Amino acid sequence: MLKYCPHCNQRYTVGFGVTDFVHQCNSGNKALDQEDVVVVGSYENADGSTTKVNAQDVMRQGLVNELQGKRANIEEGKKKPAITRRGVKADTHRQKQHEEFININSGGLS
Repeated sequence: MLKYCPHCNQRYTVGFGVTDFVHQCNSGNKALDQEDVVVVGSYENADGSTTKVNAQDVMRQGLVNELQGKRANIEEGKKKPAITRRGVKADTHRQKQHEEFININSGGLS
């Protein structure tokens, strides 16, 4: 059966009798094809590699500099942090491939 992903609007095919499907969005638009995940510690990437993050680094992530929240930082002016395509801080989030779970028997979008 030919279906369309409700997230990225790309076509996918599944065999008859399949009741649910996990689709990896690959529309070419990185804003749709990736998603932001908050970094709360060490994590494993989709390719099996792991990224180790220390607890102290998680606690301080997103701080622009060591004067964050102090008078010297306020008086010198605020530095704008880097943001992702979806508008969240790049320092506190990581990007990963978006996988859309599609329940084919739900009768919703197809």
